[in-house]
This record gives sequence, structure tokens and C-alpha cells, in this order.
Amino acid sequence: MVRKNAKKETEEFGEKSSEEISEDEYSDFEDYEAEYEAFSDDDYEEETAEVSSYKTAKTESYAGNEAEDEFGTDEEEEFFAPEADLFDASGRLKNKADKDTAPLKKLEAEYADKTSEEYKQKVIDKKIENDNWTTRKLVGLAETFYDQFQNGSVPHVLMPSRTKKNLAYSDESEVWVYGDIESERSAKTVKGAHQLLRTVSVSDFVVSEHLQNSRSSTLRELYYISEGWGAAKFHAQSESDRLIEDLEIITGAQREFFHIRPEEDGATMYGPILIREETKRGSRDIHCQQDIGEGGYQIPFNVENIEFLKHDASMIIAVETGGMYARLIENGFDEKYNAILVHLKGQPARSTRRIIRRMNTELGIPATVFTDGDPWSYRIFSSIAYGAIKSAHLSEYMATPDAKFIGVQPSDIVEYELATDKLSEQDIAALRSELSDPRFESDYWKEQINLQLKIGKKAEQQAFAGKGLDFVTETYLPSRLKDLGII
Repeated sequence: MVRKNAKKETEEFGEKSSEEISEDEYSDFEDYEAEYEAFSDDDYEEETAEVSSYKTAKTESYAGNEAEDEFGTDEEEEFFAPEADLFDASGRLKNKADKDTAPLKKLEAEYADKTSEEYKQKVIDKKIENDNWTTRKLVGLAETFYDQFQNGSVPHVLMPSRTKKNLAYSDESEVWVYGDIESERSAKTVKGAHQLLRTVSVSDFVVSEHLQNSRSSTLRELYYISEGWGAAKFHAQSESDRLIEDLEIITGAQREFFHIRPEEDGATMYGPILIREETKRGSRDIHCQQDIGEGGYQIPFNVENIEFLKHDASMIIAVETGGMYARLIENGFDEKYNAILVHLKGQPARSTRRIIRRMNTELGIPATVFTDGDPWSYRIFSSIAYGAIKSAHLSEYMATPDAKFIGVQPSDIVEYELATDKLSEQDIAALRSELSDPRFESDYWKEQINLQLKIGKKAEQQAFAGKGLDFVTETYLPSRLKDLGII
């Protein structure tokens, strides 16, 4: 595991100290922090009349709009001496919500052959067990707080610190994960007491309303539902969103296990695959070419409800823009090359990344990513291949390390003389940051990024239209996919 110029914090008897771990890994830690601030899991925001779609996609969506909790940030948290009877030898909190693995995650790790009928049946069986497991984790967390009260201790919970300096790159799994720094959420402060009260309130709501009644809520609805929770009420949606992420980290579950879904519509996919989707109204079989219009099959928020029945696909192409997605369908690329096309809608949602991983690992279909040629789009690729920084606790579940980048490459801009835009100062800073990012440390990426800095240009996918409407499907993609060994 690599952590670049990070600091390791040790907490002992209320004192906080820091020691440098490495000086040689990130050449510029400020670049790393700037990159983190610019990176977000959020889907593209709506375009305005004053801002072009390109600028909206490349600036607003990655502008670092994470709101600060009204009670402060992780940086302000206090650290307290651990009570010996509540912590194990390593200093981690002993609680009933221990770090065992969700049934669905455990099943995925145990089975190498995910195409077998036995595996598919076990997935169906594990779904009910998964709800029971999630209930046990949330109830166990509340029981932990109760036991702490009974022992005369201040209620608290230990969890990985969600700060920039605690982000690490795992060489083993090739994804972003949280490091070893841990922080304690304690009721000893007003901020901490509010957070633990909210934690228990959300846990109670999820168990009693969602898991026991097979219901669900959006992230936005959860914020409004808290209006009746008195002192546990959230004052901004950013607070409730953050608490759900905290619960994911503490329990080892993900928000889909809590039956919490995002507000926005999912991305779409189109191609030669037959699926079975479980819904509230029963199951339905859908062929993602024959049974839908050219808008594509809309990916649900919880893709664990999808069973793959059969396919004729030879590749997955995840496409950043709607215009290029529509061009590939209109030109019949999906039929000619047996390709499953996935419209990312900009920065991909969690469900989109998860279904790409599932199709790649369970069906063995090679995954590729086709984006614009700029630093922000390269991070779209990295979020699919290596994981998104904001959701580092789920990277090993959602990332697809085998995914390959098609383009637009800076070398394509030069070779095909594509129409371009000038790199902005923010673009240049982002590219320089990527040169010290372990996700882009290969010779290929260093060569491409340095070339882009040299030419000072960026290009959109639609720039290929300047060579003719068929150029991208008849010339560019076949050539590039051959280079990658896909066809």
C-alpha cells in the first residue's frame, strides 16, 4: 500500500502527535490535496444558459462542493484515551458491529466462477440473508452504545479518519482505500453527541422502516424525514449524506444494503445481454437490445437485483457523453462488434461502476472506457478502474482494475488533427497533479499527459465528427480496440 507524504497520527491519553511516514512518494502533497478537492463522485450538474455543457462537465462537477458539517470537520475532532475493556489489543473499538463481511460480498469473494448456475442461485438466496446481516450490524452498533453507557463510559465509535491524509493506494487491489489513521466519534463533545444521536436515529429508521418492510428512501427524502427527529434533525442534506457514508464505513455495508438510493436517474446501457431484474412487482426478463428503445436500459440504483441470464458480448464500452453513446448506437457499433454500450452520464454513479465490475468479473467481458481528452475525463476512467476517492471504502467492491482506456488520447489529438480547445489553468494544474498520482504512474500515462501539457490542447469525443459521422465507428474505435487486444 502506498501513501504519499502522509502523516500517521497516534492518539494516547488525549494527546495528538504526528510523524512523517515518507518524503519520497508524492512530490507535491499540495497537488495531491488539490486533486482530492477537485474530485467528486457526483453526477454532472445541470447546465445553465451561461455555461456550456463542456465547461459544466469539466469544472462544476469536479469543483469540490462537499459541504462542511455544521458541527465541524474531521480535522477538528478530539481524540480520547481508549478504555481498556472496550478496545482490543490494536486499539480498535470492540463492538457488536464487528468487521465481518456482508453475505453478498463474501459470496463474491468465495466464487471464482461467477457464471455457474450454483453461484446465481446462491446470489438469490443471499439477498434475504443480506438484509438480516445489515439489521444485525445496525442494531449491534446501537447495542454497543448501550453497553458503553452501562459500563459508565462515554459513548463513542472508532472509524477510519475521512481526511485527505488518510487516503492510500493499494498496490494489491489497485484501488483507492482508506489508510490506517483512525478517529474517535465521541459524545464527549456537543458535535460528537449530535452525531451519535443522528447515527442511532438513522439506524433505527433504516431497520424499522426499510429492512423490516422492504421499503426504500432517496438520500433527499432521508434529509426531510429527519424533520421529525427533534435534536437529531439534519440541517443540510450534506450532513445526512455524510452520515450514511459514515455508516457504510462503520458497518462494512453500503447504502444500497440500507435501501437508500440516490435522487438522480441512473445511467443506461445498450447491447447483447439478457438480464432478469427483480422489482417490487416481480421479476422481468429484458434483452438490452431487443426489448428496449435506443435510449437504452436504465440501470437501477441497486444492481444486485439484476441476474445475468446470457449474453453475446465481446466487450463493454463505457462512454462519457450522450452524444457519442447515441452515435455508436445509430451507427450499429453494438451489433457489428457485439458491444455492450454504457452511457456514464459524466462522472459515473456508484450503480454504474458496480454493474461494469459485475459484468467484467462475473461474465468475463473485457471493459473499456471512452471519454473526452482532458484531465477530468481521465479521472472518470480512474474512478472506474481504480475507485473514486470520495467512496474509497467501497473501491474494492465497485472498481474494475482490468478496465482499459480507449481515448480520446492526447496522441489522438495530434495524429488525427482533431478540433481542440485550449487547456485552462485549472486543466494544466490537474494534469500536473496527475503526474504524481499513482493511478497515472505508468509510462503510458506519463507520456500522454506530458504530450498534452506540451501541445496545450484538449478535445471532446464529438471532435471525431469533423472526419465524418462514420469515422469513429469505422476507423478510430476498431483501430484502438485492436491496439488494446480487444478485437
